Amino acid sequence: MRTTDEDDEPLLIDGAAVHPQLLETRPIRRCRLDECQAHCCGWGVSINVKQAEDILAHQELIVPHLPSDRRDPERWFDGVLEPEHDHPDGGMLTSTVVVEEPTHPTGHNCVFLRPDRKCALQAASIAAGEHPWRFKPFYCAMHPMTFVRHVVKLDEANPLYIKGGDCQRAAPEAPIPVYRLFEAEVKLALGEAGYAELGKRASA
Repeated sequence: MRTTDEDDEPLLIDGAAVHPQLLETRPIRRCRLDECQAHCCGWGVSINVKQAEDILAHQELIVPHLPSDRRDPERWFDGVLEPEHDHPDGGMLTSTVVVEEPTHPTGHNCVFLRPDRKCALQAASIAAGEHPWRFKPFYCAMHPMTFVRHVVKLDEANPLYIKGGDCQRAAPEAPIPVYRLFEAEVKLALGEAGYAELGKRASA
């Protein structure tokens, strides 16, 4: 099993910086919705302003998938803008609104999380015949991967892990490389070519 340190030098994969922890082999599996109850959705998420604008531009596709009290698009984003420091492309970020939800483990959740613990944005994407992540905020779809100072890495330092939002569950019978377990998320960050290059590095 490979082990890495927070300060290990990133790998350069198809022009992107990647933390070597993604090459580690760990005895883990993905979390399941019936276990975690979408714990990671208990808070809002930062979203690029352009993506938020795209969601608003397609609100008629999204509204039907939300509870009646969350269908006002003016209450979907908090309107607070801040620069994106971690993603290489930069830009401006806003955040999704958090609403009270006593049935959720945290007592609140993202405005787009439904009582059935499914994301309304993902449901709308599928219903529209699009990729499931068409409207889903980038950092939601990428979780538990993230960018930290332009480096793609596993978001293990996130307070969500401490509070119950851990996307890694013990599976001692089946060790697997981190990048393979979270293949879709890593491909979202690196693209198909980048993922293939990462696989070559892992095999070297």
